[in-house]
Amino acid sequence: MSQFVSSINLQLSSDSISQGEQAIRQEIALQLHDQNIFTFGQARRLANLSVWEFQQLFGQQKIPRHYTEMDLADDIESIKTGSW
Repeated sequence: MSQFVSSINLQLSSDSISQGEQAIRQEIALQLHDQNIFTFGQARRLANLSVWEFQQLFGQQKIPRHYTEMDLADDIESIKTGSW
């Protein structure tokens, strides 16, 4: 995160809350990525999903991808360390 964020606005759906921690983590991860607070890799790790699973979640939620050089570097590091 290259800039300081003084406050963020997150909204959780009642569906996510009723589905439990994993659904909540995924919803928060998607929102943090959508607000350009987390990179794809950071959000994916918060959601506790593989790259492929997180890509699928983006598609299911019809969320456009923001892919920056920082995201690429993060993905390369994840591949190198085997954490993807």
